[in-house]
Amino acid sequence: MNLNQLKYFVVVANQESITKAASILYVSQPAVSKTIKQLEDELNTKLFDRTGRTLKLNRAGKLFYSYVNDSLEELNRGISAVKGGLDQTQYPVSLLMEVASPFIPNIVTNIKEKFPNVRLNIAQHNVRETDFKQFDFIITSTPLQGLTNVPVLKEEIFVGWNINYGYSQHFIKPEELTSEKMIGLSPDNPLRVTIDKYFLKRDITLNYKYEADDPATVRGIIEAGVGLSFIPSVTWQTIDSKVQLARLTPDPLQRTIYLASPHKNLSNTQREISNELILIFLSFQRSELKI
Repeated sequence: MNLNQLKYFVVVANQESITKAASILYVSQPAVSKTIKQLEDELNTKLFDRTGRTLKLNRAGKLFYSYVNDSLEELNRGISAVKGGLDQTQYPVSLLMEVASPFIPNIVTNIKEKFPNVRLNIAQHNVRETDFKQFDFIITSTPLQGLTNVPVLKEEIFVGWNINYGYSQHFIKPEELTSEKMIGLSPDNPLRVTIDKYFLKRDITLNYKYEADDPATVRGIIEAGVGLSFIPSVTWQTIDSKVQLARLTPDPLQRTIYLASPHKNLSNTQREISNELILIFLSFQRSELKI
């Protein structure tokens, strides 16, 4: 299947005539007929109902047309976007990191290297739902209503502790943690919310002896060896090697991270930044912590 076949198909579908399509495309009628036949043969299905010289899309043709037409329009936008070179105007991009803060240095480095004309503004504080639209992109563990949400990472959340803490298991049942001293983020933190939902669903209450609102502080307390906590396998993969990991069983604790945006139609620069963010998360997914 090639681009010419798709272009010919769209013109014939719009004109409902081989003759009119050939005139618009500046090619012979046999060339158009041959191209449409090759396309139908390749798809192994008829796309048109023929009545005399009139061709009308059948059910399969209408479905195929909806995909092809959108794809060609997207391709034309892409051609227009890069034709004559990329715009080097300074461009501000705002990013809210509700989760995955350890990725910030990597994100900044990549954006600086590949998009020197972008001025990146990163926020980490919690904001109200009504304020989400002030950001170009939001990294979140909860799909945001009214925004476009693209899943970019799925990670398991392990139980972790310093090897000197005196605890040694590879698999832990959720109820076994009720008697342990737990280290956790503050209750309104997105990771803590995910964890609390998991245990609330099982009617289990944990004993949090140490809490902090900063993930880096929590990691430090875990490494100090005073209790057990929860370690996301991808976003916290820089945790100290002295931290032992175990899996919750029989149902592992997991979360999905999304790249959300309030923009219905991304600008060229926003589209490039979006693609780069997805690639960054994919690269981290490949090096997640293992048990």
